[in-house]
Amino acid sequence: MTKLRYHLCRQSAAAASVMLLSAGPSLGQSLPVPCSAFARHAHGWKVLAPVTLDIHGRLLAPTVGTTFVSGSATNGINLIDVLDHECGNR
Repeated sequence: MTKLRYHLCRQSAAAASVMLLSAGPSLGQSLPVPCSAFARHAHGWKVLAPVTLDIHGRLLAPTVGTTFVSGSATNGINLIDVLDHECGNR
């Protein structure tokens, strides 16, 4: 009986870990941009709150107070275009 219980417990743990791992976004998908962490101004976007972005598999964590202006890119990511697309060009 003890071996059966041990075997079922291991199978349950394996099934639970597979479900947890498959619940996240798959490779290549980006998470939604938290638009409330950014503010649009005349020349670009300013970071208002701590945020970590997953854009095409690249993590970006801009510092609060950073301003992104048109034509700039960070780690090959044009954040202005991403924010305009996700949060609206307001």
